[in-house]
Amino acid sequence: MDVAEIISHHILDHDWGVTLAGFRLPITTHTVTLFAVSVVLFLGLYWISLRRQSRRGRLLTTLMEEYVVFIRDGLVLPNMGQEGKRFLPYFCTLFLFVLFCALAGLVPNMKTATSNISVTAALALCSGGLILYCGLKFHGFVGFLKGFIPSGTPGWLVPLIFPLEVVSLIIKICVLAIRLFANMLSGHMVLICLLLIVFVVGQMHIAAGAGALLPAMGLELFMTCLEILVAFLQAYVFTLLTTIFAGSVIHTH
Repeated sequence: MDVAEIISHHILDHDWGVTLAGFRLPITTHTVTLFAVSVVLFLGLYWISLRRQSRRGRLLTTLMEEYVVFIRDGLVLPNMGQEGKRFLPYFCTLFLFVLFCALAGLVPNMKTATSNISVTAALALCSGGLILYCGLKFHGFVGFLKGFIPSGTPGWLVPLIFPLEVVSLIIKICVLAIRLFANMLSGHMVLICLLLIVFVVGQMHIAAGAGALLPAMGLELFMTCLEILVAFLQAYVFTLLTTIFAGSVIHTH
């Protein structure tokens, strides 16, 4: 049994090999997952908006209202102030998109798109664009650049502090991509490795493999529940860090 090949098959993205008029289309498992998540979210939220009259519809609408209030009062307003209200739709969408992309990996024949650094980098660039827009919107170009220089900084330190602050902002955006990618990738690798314990031990001895079945499956069930918790946690942290970074350029010190 080639353990490395099995892990890479379940973790890495795979090209579907779709061609159109002689051109190879960039359709992979992760792009299909992203498209499926987008369609499910769009249709699901649209369906909820149309079901206000029924009892179930009112319940779902109330849950969504509580979700929006949670994002607004728990993340946006504390970190961005009243200026952040206009960006509330982005943060509500961001949280759900990251969450469903993470949970998609638990569905058979689908993969966690956020375990792909290209996907998390694209999400981080979107958040980075929002951060830059906030700085330019509320302070203008010159004021945004002045925000990289802390008040009270001696003039002779400005040439040193300014590039360091610019690099710091770039690092913050990179951190958004890397931490989400690393957490989701490592979590699914652990799930696969726990499941492979049964087969690896079974190759050494059938009785040992049978004895390892229940403990391995118990750990697998525990880690699956933990992965669901991690999916919510990573969506929350990604959204939280974006609001913090955007708030830091709105309310400069």
